[in-house]
Amino acid sequence: MIRLSKSVFNDLAIFMMGFGFLVGIVFPFFLILLGVPASITLQPWFIFVCIMAGLVVGLVNIILARSVVGARLQKLVKRMQYISNHLINDSHEDIVSNCKTSDCLLEVDSSDVLGESAKSYNVLVNSLFASLKSELMVRQFTSMLSTRLELEDLGVTVLPALLSFTGTEAGTIVMERDGEMEVIASYRIRDNAGVVKSDVVTRAIVSKQRQLLQMPADIAIESSVLDFSPRTVLVEPLVYHDVALGVIVLASVSAISQETLAMLELVNASLAVAFRNALTYDQLQKLAANDSLTGMFNRRFGMARLQEEFGRSIRSGSPVGVCIFDLDHFKNVNDTYGHPMGDKVLVHVSRLLKSALREGDVALRYGGEEFMAVLPGASLTDAFQIADRVRRLVEETVFQHGSQNLKLTLSGGAASWPDFDASSSDALVRRADEALYQAKEGGRNRIVAL
Repeated sequence: MIRLSKSVFNDLAIFMMGFGFLVGIVFPFFLILLGVPASITLQPWFIFVCIMAGLVVGLVNIILARSVVGARLQKLVKRMQYISNHLINDSHEDIVSNCKTSDCLLEVDSSDVLGESAKSYNVLVNSLFASLKSELMVRQFTSMLSTRLELEDLGVTVLPALLSFTGTEAGTIVMERDGEMEVIASYRIRDNAGVVKSDVVTRAIVSKQRQLLQMPADIAIESSVLDFSPRTVLVEPLVYHDVALGVIVLASVSAISQETLAMLELVNASLAVAFRNALTYDQLQKLAANDSLTGMFNRRFGMARLQEEFGRSIRSGSPVGVCIFDLDHFKNVNDTYGHPMGDKVLVHVSRLLKSALREGDVALRYGGEEFMAVLPGASLTDAFQIADRVRRLVEETVFQHGSQNLKLTLSGGAASWPDFDASSSDALVRRADEALYQAKEGGRNRIVAL
């Protein structure tokens, strides 16, 4: 089309007025063909009236075009400007959450090209909003995941967010830790052990593929695992470098939309990385719990274990024993043979101590040359016997330093709850420490039980 100006409506007005002018000139001659006398149709005033009528018709047409077509195009422009302004100002969350249909979408009130344009525009906007929602979800998850390092903390933070984003009613997160599948977080799940052992979870982990179970809408299925009848169960594996770390299980009373599934695809990789980091952090925490020289639990972690065992004994009524050992005259070893020899002695003594303990007992390095043993289920008599077994092993051991043979002894103190009615784990440790002091004062190389 020939353009006469920069405005389509101005061009349209020029063409319509020109066409009206042309019709006004031709119309008198057309009337002659219809039998109207030329004495009337060729009068200047009649030709003038026809030209003016043509111009009026052209003017009316352009007004109608502007009011009908132009108004709809103006609405389209306003909607596009409204959305673009929010995008330019990075107000993605605001427009996705608060944009009303009247502000963002067009009413489809015709079946012509304008109606089709409105439909296409609405589809485009809805697709844009879906993309923005996905982007916002990824942003929020990325921000949330970057601040969570501990596995359990990550699980209880991620699960509610996933339930909210997906609109599902129940869920659980199952991760593999130390070779065992373990529930990290759960909501509205009756039987977490049943979830872990279920075939669908196993299939998702083995295949590393999403498992989506759709239940028929007209069939109500009672579930022993959930506290409601689900319509959809989704098992989403978390795969990091082709290794399935675990799964996210979501259950809903309605079907899960394709849009939701697509959003899960977007955040899956971020979730897998976050959980991998949490598992790594968990392993580092375990390494941090060990003494670097002897490999035994350090004092901080060992005392935490003692507190756990003491609390368990209080609840169950079963005894718990504590033994504290101290190498006799160990300073002389460092002064005479040097600290490297002293370190070797400490390592060897730690091995002897662990070899003398029962399965389930906890050994820790309590101080420089002090060791502790936490003995779940041990009475005072049991604790004394175990401590004396350690004492005899050390006494009978010969430590070699070059051509010289070195022999050491240790002293120990033992205490047990409820033989001693300790009010806390710290009180039980103080009791064992008092027993150790008496052993030292009594001549060393002995065990005292209080």
